[in-house]
Amino acid sequence: MPYFSECRARIYWGVVIFWMAFCIPAHAQIVAFGASNVSGWNVAASEAFAAQLQSMLREKGYNIRVLNKGIFGNTSTDMRNRMDADIPEGTTVVILDISGGIYNDSLKGISREQGDADMAAITARLKERGIKVFPMSAAEVPPQYHQQDHIHLTPEGHKLIATQLLPQITEALGPPPETPESVRHACVADAKRLCAKVLGDDEKRHACMQEHRAELSQDCRHAIAESRQH
Repeated sequence: MPYFSECRARIYWGVVIFWMAFCIPAHAQIVAFGASNVSGWNVAASEAFAAQLQSMLREKGYNIRVLNKGIFGNTSTDMRNRMDADIPEGTTVVILDISGGIYNDSLKGISREQGDADMAAITARLKERGIKVFPMSAAEVPPQYHQQDHIHLTPEGHKLIATQLLPQITEALGPPPETPESVRHACVADAKRLCAKVLGDDEKRHACMQEHRAELSQDCRHAIAESRQH
């Protein structure tokens, strides 16, 4: 009997997490800001660490967008000049590329002193806005996670960055919001009907959820819509 009780509990919590991404409004709370190792040079958009981090967060129940504001070739001065325009109001966390701009400075004749001053000004401005800053540096990633140019990260390198950032980001955000009871009650049958075989697998459950959006029952869709208004 304890075994079956545990199984029922796992299915229940799987269903709860399953619907979190529907019922909790998304906000642009996190911005990844920097140069080409933020933008994801020579990898698919879904493989850049910002996208991978977003998926990891959503699997944990955070319905948060991680905006990718990386631009290939940006110097530290470029980053400083565009930061207020590219990091919107409401942002609570910025993942700051501390090496890409400095590297590009060296290619474009910008002194290290200027680069350090730019990065210090960016950090100070973000903190002035009440934004938590988490530095990342592709230069510190082991060489086996770099492409053949020895500069840009592979998809595995981006995953490593996202994995390392995940516990820091979740600690900064605090626990994810709970799914309203009304949504759990209205949608549990849909979850079991549409994705019963993958309720215990976070990644497959998330993919299934996205695939079957159009097949939700009217009661479930109504409950989700109501929850978003509160």
